[in-house]
Amino acid sequence: MPYPPFRHERIVEETPGEDNDICLLADLTGNGWLDVIIGGKYGEGNLCWYEAPTWTPHSIGSAYLEAGGVLLDVNGNGRLDLVAGEAIGGGSRRPGGGHELYWFEQPVDPRLPWPRHVIENGLHKYHDQAVGDVDGDGEPEIVIASQAAGIVAYYDIPADLSGPRWPYTSRHIVADALSIEGLAVADLEGSGRNVIVAGTNVLAPPDRPGERWSIRPFGDYVQPALRVGDLDGDGLPEVVAAEGESHPARLGWFDPRSGEEHLLAEDLFHPHSLAVADMTGDGRPDIVVGEMGLGQWDNPRLLIYVNLGNGRFERVTVGEGVPTHNATVGDVNGNGRLDIVGKPYRPGRHVDIWWNTWG
Repeated sequence: MPYPPFRHERIVEETPGEDNDICLLADLTGNGWLDVIIGGKYGEGNLCWYEAPTWTPHSIGSAYLEAGGVLLDVNGNGRLDLVAGEAIGGGSRRPGGGHELYWFEQPVDPRLPWPRHVIENGLHKYHDQAVGDVDGDGEPEIVIASQAAGIVAYYDIPADLSGPRWPYTSRHIVADALSIEGLAVADLEGSGRNVIVAGTNVLAPPDRPGERWSIRPFGDYVQPALRVGDLDGDGLPEVVAAEGESHPARLGWFDPRSGEEHLLAEDLFHPHSLAVADMTGDGRPDIVVGEMGLGQWDNPRLLIYVNLGNGRFERVTVGEGVPTHNATVGDVNGNGRLDIVGKPYRPGRHVDIWWNTWG
């Protein structure tokens, strides 16, 4: 069958920051286009966004950021804010860093700098955040992984956001000896109750308040990028994992209830870009995966594993030779087709779009 062709375009030649980690999409201006948010570890104004469709740059601020980042309306004013955290250490350029988790408040005019507020300053290295109702109170919580501390936790959004950091009563530690990458919030059983998927582990809340969350491994993938979606059409979500920090790296999808693994690849180079979305318009979620390059891999690939139904997938090459890290998927120009936006981690400070030109 024919598959969507993609047209590559470099929309930014050089971002202000280095070691770019964060790549997010959101319509910040209300013009129907998705703008691109990029954040990294180093550089003045290294957290910024590019206004579509001209890709005009605007500074959000500066911070020493780890991979991840999530958008939500923290203060309830109808505007999306950004939650992201610091990376570990920093060497001579950022000695002693890595302990702060932030929310950046979107102003009425998003082209102005976004005030930076501290959520947490007592953990270390915040790789990945997620949002969802994990305690059953009907309100969204912010879920985080602190890799260096080995902690997975969630935060209730406090009513009073004016303090120097959020109160400790807002923080709930779910696991205290689990250093992972990859986070998702999902109802895996169709029971109406969400769990946390942390790496290839399911973390389930206790039946009675005050008891410990249970931890159930369902795979052994190392430092995986992680996404969730109903891949086989059974009405329940499966988990897709890619070993984003490895070579050779595995890509596979799991039934988290039984632990059954379906291996799709085991020859990838640092596939730190992962998305689950319907790229072909046939109603079935496909898997998008991209390789980092890191200056060591001559021909990094951007791939789609097209969902053929009944648990079958076919690998299609979108592009070769352009490294990408933490790429994300969205309908950037509002034409009903999902595009892919990414950037390298290192070397390089450019931003790329692969336009979906199907139909």
